[in-house]
Amino acid sequence: MLRNIFASVSILALAASVMPAAARDTALQMVSIDVEGGGGTLFVTPDKHSLLIDTGNPEVSRATGDYPSSARIQKAAEALGVKKIDYLITTHYHVDHIGGLEGLMKRMPIGTFIDHGPNRETTASTQPGAPQIDLKNPPPRSTAAGYNHYMELIKGHPHIVAKAGDVFHIGGMDVTIVMADAKPIAKPLPGAGEQNPACAGMQPMANNGGEENARSTASIISYGKVKIAAFGDLTWDREKDLFCPIDRVGKVDVYLATHHSTGLSGSPAAVDAMAPIVAIAGNGARKGADPARMKTIEDSPRIQGVWMLHTSTANPDANVKDVNMIANPVTDQSQDKAYNLRLRIEKDGKITVINGRNGFNKTYQAP
Repeated sequence: MLRNIFASVSILALAASVMPAAARDTALQMVSIDVEGGGGTLFVTPDKHSLLIDTGNPEVSRATGDYPSSARIQKAAEALGVKKIDYLITTHYHVDHIGGLEGLMKRMPIGTFIDHGPNRETTASTQPGAPQIDLKNPPPRSTAAGYNHYMELIKGHPHIVAKAGDVFHIGGMDVTIVMADAKPIAKPLPGAGEQNPACAGMQPMANNGGEENARSTASIISYGKVKIAAFGDLTWDREKDLFCPIDRVGKVDVYLATHHSTGLSGSPAAVDAMAPIVAIAGNGARKGADPARMKTIEDSPRIQGVWMLHTSTANPDANVKDVNMIANPVTDQSQDKAYNLRLRIEKDGKITVINGRNGFNKTYQAP
């Protein structure tokens, strides 16, 4: 009997030694988190290094109700085995991009904070000629007040003021800052540098929706063959500094539609130059998905797939035709379950987009 037990153990040990270990997933995970029209995009490398771009809306807001942005971000991170955010890029200081920070810092640790430096939105409104405000005692809901609170929250933590041309290496992922505080990279990235015919007729902007939009920190994230553009809410008037008359960025494969695909961003000069294969519109039901901007994306020269976080009730004609490519295809916000879009990105250029609502997915190949 004892001999049989030893024999069984030996056989099991031998089997374990010859059976291959479970294959390690070598893909970069990217999650466009449903923070109801705010900014919140998570990147997790195969070795569990993490980058978060923006923290969405405040804990108590009409947009997110009882399920705030910070809880949604934490859930997305933990689903990928992440319990700490290594790097946080705050693109700019509007409340839908920094509102979830305080709550998130209570839910999970954050390593290094990256931003464009001081708040540049210093007037009482976005209208031309609006009076200046007292930046030390700004109105409670102003962008200046949000910035002051942000600086209090990150006090004592590692903090980097990003400059155009900075490169951050995060677990096999390279993050290149192409614009920060309205200052673009001085030279084109490798593969860029061509004249951009789409710049012809580009009009100046009468209103940029707030100067902080124009100051957004814009990044190109590279993983193997794949390039991802994440530009925050960068506006037309600053996009031209990157793309006109010379394209300084070059082609990308994944485009996180700038400014939730509102009309203030995503100019043809920018989108045609980047010529993405896949676009993700981080819109809300009543925010973003401007018909003209969505058409610009759909008409770009290499586009193969456009995905949306929400059905647009404000612009129903802008919705993509295949409802499987919309994470939250509901028109009644009380039924919104806050599903995300996840991208699985492999170094050889394979990009798979997965709808968190139903598992529907499509795979694309970067050249």
